[in-house]
Amino acid sequence: MRTLLSLIALPALLFFSSCSAQIKNAQTTTVRIDGDCPMCEKTIEKVAYVKGEAEADWDVDAKTARITFDSTRTSLDAVLQRIAHAGYDSEKYLAPDAAYAALPGCCQYERTFKKAPLAATSTQPAEHITAAPDTLAVQQTMNSKSDQFNALFTAYFALKDALVVSNAKTATVHAEAFTAAVKAVQMERMTPDVHGVWMEVMEPLANIGTGIAAKKEIDAQRKAFAELSPHMLTLVKVAPRPEPVYYDHCPMYEGGADWLSQEKVIKNPFYGSMMLTCGSVKETITK
Repeated sequence: MRTLLSLIALPALLFFSSCSAQIKNAQTTTVRIDGDCPMCEKTIEKVAYVKGEAEADWDVDAKTARITFDSTRTSLDAVLQRIAHAGYDSEKYLAPDAAYAALPGCCQYERTFKKAPLAATSTQPAEHITAAPDTLAVQQTMNSKSDQFNALFTAYFALKDALVVSNAKTATVHAEAFTAAVKAVQMERMTPDVHGVWMEVMEPLANIGTGIAAKKEIDAQRKAFAELSPHMLTLVKVAPRPEPVYYDHCPMYEGGADWLSQEKVIKNPFYGSMMLTCGSVKETITK
């Protein structure tokens, strides 16, 4: 009988072990997240999940989620922001009113975090609950479409310039600064249109930036940089810079590659001095 039970238990053990192994550098924490039904459970777990990066197991009775994430690739805040954007309040972030209103009737839970101080099960005082981005937009006096991303664009342009002069060591330094700038962005300061785009580009920007910093060869850095630039174009279109930004195109590199520049004069980051002026301005982005 013991042998039989062992054989039955073994596949389940292997299954759970393989699931846990998918997330490296894993950190796990339990967070209170309001919701009402199995449909809420499905939604919360779906929006929290990013393959190899984050996952959540929400308990419909306890109203808590066990969140596991790779601490080198993302953060608990990023996961909870996604959940809030889907319409669910947590002990740290409130869902935008529009997102809550869009939930099916059976999923529209009692918003205890919004109406009252946190319950005794919460790990933070009530004044630390952060409103989701679009509920804070009217309170912001700063221009979140530009100032919020200054460090990010500065690091990107510095990285591009390092590739232009074929300096791999300097490119590594600026790629590290770029990744740090991605992580420092405060999503709660964003207007709804910027927040929606940021949720799409945040993870690829961080991952590609980390990849460039880890590479020592200039050719490998340039190849990764070609993957980075389209995401930066998506961002700059909702967060234009004070000065025009030029979206340049090189038809020769890898079948065609693009980059952003602050100068109208072409300086090709993919070939450097070999083909410095190869390319053309594809688009100009202004305020």
